[in-house]
Amino acid sequence: VSLADYAAVALENARLLVQVEEAKEREKQQIRGLFERYVAPSVVEKLMVRPETVQLGGVLQDATVLFADIRGFSDFSVKATPEVLVDVLNYHIAVATQAILAESGTLDKFLGDGVMAYFNAPLPQQDHALRAVRAAWRLCRAVEVSHKKLAVASRFHFGVGISTGDVLVGNIGAPQMMNFTVIGDTVNMGRRLQQSARGGQILISRRVHEVVQERVDAVPAGELEFKGHPQPEPVFEVVSVEL
Repeated sequence: VSLADYAAVALENARLLVQVEEAKEREKQQIRGLFERYVAPSVVEKLMVRPETVQLGGVLQDATVLFADIRGFSDFSVKATPEVLVDVLNYHIAVATQAILAESGTLDKFLGDGVMAYFNAPLPQQDHALRAVRAAWRLCRAVEVSHKKLAVASRFHFGVGISTGDVLVGNIGAPQMMNFTVIGDTVNMGRRLQQSARGGQILISRRVHEVVQERVDAVPAGELEFKGHPQPEPVFEVVSVEL
């Protein structure tokens, strides 16, 4: 083999190495673009170190889903000016966001005057159910504290619902618009629990209660019917959380 052949092989290997590194960098930037606005900065940095831990396709896994919605905001929106409406809404949503990120939750989307988040993705969290309940507790307590800065007419509380179980997690949508999100019965249960919660109330599913009961005080709050379930499921109200 001639020296020229060795040089050609070395050049080709170097070119391939550059392509691999460029592909890795594109993958990192894709992950950063997906998550930097929806998870805590510390989580983003962990993802950058180990981007291979994120499965952007679809995978079925255990996760905990949190829904929080501002109670009474629809009536307020009829009376308030657009400027006041946006300020009050953003204020409360910001409080909820900070509480969720404090427990390393992933913000999924804002739903009008509410928010959806999930735990145990994109990074695994062994205590994801407890993190979700703590986030809800932080949220409700932070709202109470923040109300000292607001006029009485601008004070609102969140109703919160939390469920845990199997979800389909991954990039879901159309080629033109995709979101890393979770779908499935667990998501529907979380939304149903939130819809049934009063302002300031945190409702959790039976399975969440089973997982967190050693660290969370919760009392029976009756039963709820869930679409696709043959019979009503018991639910619990969180009354105290060990932070």
